[in-house]
Amino acid sequence: MSLYCPSCGAVNEEFAEFCASCGESLAKARDRKVKHEKAKQEKTSEGTEEKKLYRSRTDKMVTGLSAGLAKYLDLDIDLVRILWLIAFVVSGGIVLVVYLIMAMAIPLEPEVETT
Repeated sequence: MSLYCPSCGAVNEEFAEFCASCGESLAKARDRKVKHEKAKQEKTSEGTEEKKLYRSRTDKMVTGLSAGLAKYLDLDIDLVRILWLIAFVVSGGIVLVVYLIMAMAIPLEPEVETT
């Protein structure tokens, strides 16, 4: 990683104390870089609950696959169902095989334990 001089903009080694071009101190640039990296880490770690694809246990008509996909992709369930229907008609039924394979491969969402 390189460090840019705040005065002249020259590229310097990451651990250099002074700019090789103008001799200016690089402490401010290093502090800015550290703050930027910390903010970036905090931003990415705030809501990083890992999304997993499951078939729905509650919103299902057949297998719960459409509801699970809708939740995973943050779409309306009815839209996903309509897209499956359109894909089925357009593909001549081949999408039915894909649907069945996905329904077998994708697990049901975990049961919520009530105490």
